[in-house]
Amino acid sequence: MPGRELVSKVPVEPPPPHEATGRKTLVRGVANSVIGLTAFLVTCIGLRAILPFPEIDGGVSQKFRFFAAHKDEFDTLFIGSSRIYFQISPAIFDRVTGESGLPTHSFNFGIGGMYLPETAYLLEQILNLKPRNLRWVFIEYDELQTKWSPENQTSRRALYWADWKRVSLLLRKLTDTGTAAFWLPNPTKLRDIVLHHKDEKSTRSLLTFYVGQFEKNYTNVARATDVLDYFLSRDTKERRASYLGAASDGYVTRPNRMSPGQVAAFERGLATATAQAGTRPVSPYAVEAYRRCAQEVRNIGAVPIFLITPSVTEINVAAETTGAPGVMLAFNDPRAYPNLFRAGVRRDGQHLTKSGAEEFTRIVAANFVELARAGDIR
Repeated sequence: MPGRELVSKVPVEPPPPHEATGRKTLVRGVANSVIGLTAFLVTCIGLRAILPFPEIDGGVSQKFRFFAAHKDEFDTLFIGSSRIYFQISPAIFDRVTGESGLPTHSFNFGIGGMYLPETAYLLEQILNLKPRNLRWVFIEYDELQTKWSPENQTSRRALYWADWKRVSLLLRKLTDTGTAAFWLPNPTKLRDIVLHHKDEKSTRSLLTFYVGQFEKNYTNVARATDVLDYFLSRDTKERRASYLGAASDGYVTRPNRMSPGQVAAFERGLATATAQAGTRPVSPYAVEAYRRCAQEVRNIGAVPIFLITPSVTEINVAAETTGAPGVMLAFNDPRAYPNLFRAGVRRDGQHLTKSGAEEFTRIVAANFVELARAGDIR
């Protein structure tokens, strides 16, 4: 029949293949995800660039803001833990150097409980301020710390420094992958971490912790309060003074001495540390961190000087074979500096009293002047 023949000749489009449609949807989804992720990362980077320095406890923010406001007034900087904070008097250091014909104007940027990697991050932020007259930077020399006590792991203090430069070095140390350009995993170390063997029971949790800290820091977790603090100026003069000291030079005194029981414990610890044979170098990961610090200091035209303080826990640190990328001033030998290890000038095994700190500062200044005159500090 003609009608049937006509209908049978009408072309009918076959449905599009299901696989092609699914592939396009997948590609579109991946593209949208990449665009969204890129936009998120760019936003995070942009926010980090404009957000003020975070509000960190322990005097970190107070000292940073003060130094930022007076950065071109200082030519000498001390940075490190409480062994710098409570033990280096800028006034005494400047007096000794001035009397020796090498005048300085120094600032103490010591912070209680601050070690690598926090020290390296804070130093970088200070140098980013471009202090025009900074000539000498004294950096406390110690091991790269990988452990944070559980009660401090949720603090802002354990977060604000956790950028990739710092976290990647911690991950390298925890997994023993070396400091070369390419990460070379240590199979034995990785096996022990996965299986919780030997001394690696806490390593896996530390790895998770630092990766999480990097993620939180990069995505600006808890930074909204910093904006409020910046505009509302919640800090008080009294609080700033408690961290900056009476002379606003960053130095705070700690005059108390040890009790008789503490003296006995100190002398036992000192005898044990002194009797130990040999010395121990810091890890290559710490050396790498200090190498970066030294380069950043030199990039602004200043000179890095590394400082080992008179602490019982530092007695066996090898001063001659540390591999430090700069001049080393070491005061951790009780035989060479017996007056710094007398119980009468100690608060504990790591810290000096006010009189001990003043004597230590004079010794540091005298050594600095001697090396500078000899042309050994460069």
